[in-house]
Amino acid sequence: MKTTDRLFAWALLILGCMHSAGTFIAYKTLGLEAIWFLTGGLTMIFCALLNLIRAARPADKLTLGASTLANLLLFAVFVIAVPWLLHHEFKQNPQVIVVGITVTVEFVFSLKQWFR
Repeated sequence: MKTTDRLFAWALLILGCMHSAGTFIAYKTLGLEAIWFLTGGLTMIFCALLNLIRAARPADKLTLGASTLANLLLFAVFVIAVPWLLHHEFKQNPQVIVVGITVTVEFVFSLKQWFR
């Protein structure tokens, strides 16, 4: 399970890096929309890093709490809010499904760690 946890954390990190790098492809100028797009990727990166630290230091309750909160917030965005907002254009945005699955798995791992 520890390996799976780390694999999904690395997957989230890679997705965040791709999202951040995509800012400079999708937007020609660094305007407000581009900044929001970039910060979405950075949020995934920071959450992935918290998950990697949590997996490496299972006894650290502060890291566990921060990781669980970050996963909860990303879960609310990528599993609840974004699909609800994109319900008509969901087929054109399959990355939302991939990120949603990754965040859900990491959220479950962080919750399970509370009960060990």
